[in-house]
Amino acid sequence: MSTLLLFFFRLLIISAPVVLLVGLFKPEWLRLRGKQPAPLTTFVLAAGLFMAGFTGASKTYFSADKGAIEAAKEDVIPAAADYTDRLSAAGCQPGSKPGLAGASDEEETDDGIRFSVRTPTNYKDTVAHPLLVVYAPAGRDREEAEEFTHLTREATAAGFIIAYADHRKLSPEEAVRLAQIPKAVEVKWCIDSKRVFLTGHSDGGTTTMAIAFFNGTKHIPAAIAPSAVGIRGDDLTDRNCAKPIPVMMMHSRRDKLFPNYGKEAIEWWANCNKCATKKYNLEDRKSLSGKPMRWESYYRHELEQKAKDLKIGQPLPHTVPVQGVEGCVAYSGCKDGVQTWYCEGSGPHPEWPGRNKAMIEFFKAVKTDR
Repeated sequence: MSTLLLFFFRLLIISAPVVLLVGLFKPEWLRLRGKQPAPLTTFVLAAGLFMAGFTGASKTYFSADKGAIEAAKEDVIPAAADYTDRLSAAGCQPGSKPGLAGASDEEETDDGIRFSVRTPTNYKDTVAHPLLVVYAPAGRDREEAEEFTHLTREATAAGFIIAYADHRKLSPEEAVRLAQIPKAVEVKWCIDSKRVFLTGHSDGGTTTMAIAFFNGTKHIPAAIAPSAVGIRGDDLTDRNCAKPIPVMMMHSRRDKLFPNYGKEAIEWWANCNKCATKKYNLEDRKSLSGKPMRWESYYRHELEQKAKDLKIGQPLPHTVPVQGVEGCVAYSGCKDGVQTWYCEGSGPHPEWPGRNKAMIEFFKAVKTDR
């Protein structure tokens, strides 16, 4: 049913410019109640068709299976955490943080970005908790992001506080504003500021990555786990590397919206993290005559070889499978031992990868004393 709806909404989007062009160049072809519509009416009609199609397609594209939602309702209920090995950790003064245990739905940053917070049901306001911030995909609010990722139970059981942010239109300015959520959470809840982790899907994954390499925000996350990012290798060429940071990149080989972007992005992170990556030397690029190539030919061949190395379905060079985590590979030799993973799935772009347990374990293993 959702496929038919998506087709219908895409048809509305396509029909919008058609109606506008016909209204401009062949107005006699249009009839509204037996009369030729005025140019303004034609424009309003085209705009209405486009908005209806775009809004409907966005909602339908990211709509989850209702049966799956019913089966996973428990995953959006906070769980109790085991504080046995954390009571001695430096934390907060009793009564200094007014945030309540459980679910808080109406939180807001100074810039008006709304978010929700989930804590362990037995939350202790004197213990510094790791924080996981989840950025929503396009068309989703904080409540829908929680239902989409089903991270609440897994994260709170592991002792995390988790926050879900409303989606904001992609832009550098909005990414910087979204990066203020950890600070807003820390005002009310006891947070370990050295253990702030970020994840998100599609636009949310792109936001996660942007926060981790923007100069004004890259100090915030201790590690990231972006999914289905819309940033490719060419977009990162002129970006300065952040300090080495653990990255768990999740992407699907069947992602048709951002095909292969995840592989290109993780290669950039692997180079930034000083991992062992494939290097191309001039000696490897000889013409058939054995003479060195011209720079133009060398550059073309290097790009062709890189495209082959990053081809969909091909294993990434210089990576090894992660033990116990199917579909994930890790780079070796990374600076300070930071983990740099690429996890490939097989679902369509709108599908959350569902690697929640692996993600939480990835974050728990992050060392913050480097």
